Amino acid sequence: MIQLDRARKSYVVDGRETVAVDDVSFDVRRGEILAIVGHSGAGKSTLARLINGLETVTSGHVWVDGVDIAGLPERRVRVVRRGTGMIFQQFNLFSSRTAAGNVAYPLRSAGWPKAKRDARVAELLDFVGLLDRAHAYPDQLSGGQKQRIGIARALATNPAILLADEATSALDPTTTADVLTLLRRVNREFGTTIVVITHELD
Repeated sequence: MIQLDRARKSYVVDGRETVAVDDVSFDVRRGEILAIVGHSGAGKSTLARLINGLETVTSGHVWVDGVDIAGLPERRVRVVRRGTGMIFQQFNLFSSRTAAGNVAYPLRSAGWPKAKRDARVAELLDFVGLLDRAHAYPDQLSGGQKQRIGIARALATNPAILLADEATSALDPTTTADVLTLLRRVNREFGTTIVVITHELD
């Protein structure tokens, strides 16, 4: 499902090269969960951005669902990227939209008709246990609730891959456990391939 072969990413600033990802190789089979653990600044988020095509490798290869996205033009990468959902550390919810509106956003962007969109939003809010908070705005939700909305939004278009970039680092230990349990359910019930980026070893 995901394969990196000697992936390297470096940046040149003021004539000096900084290496963010250095000679990384691994395989993630369809339906697996991979945790990438490392300290802050180790290049974990850059690695996630290489997988979803938001960054391009300096050298090496990145295959996503059989497609080597290294060197592909952006329009081709966008097609591959549609199969990947992202969950972020800071939730990245739209403050002006309700929980339901946030989950509906990628469906609206993908052109889903309203009736189908509404049904999918209700299904996902129920899945993450927040159907009763559908009309709440982000500032009316706890951190754990915001992250569950973020997970529902990431799942909206049925992605084959879910990237969780430090998705629990802003949460307390109990809420972290709840979110990780939810991710296990996503993997088990939908067969979603999940890459978890974290600095928390446990």
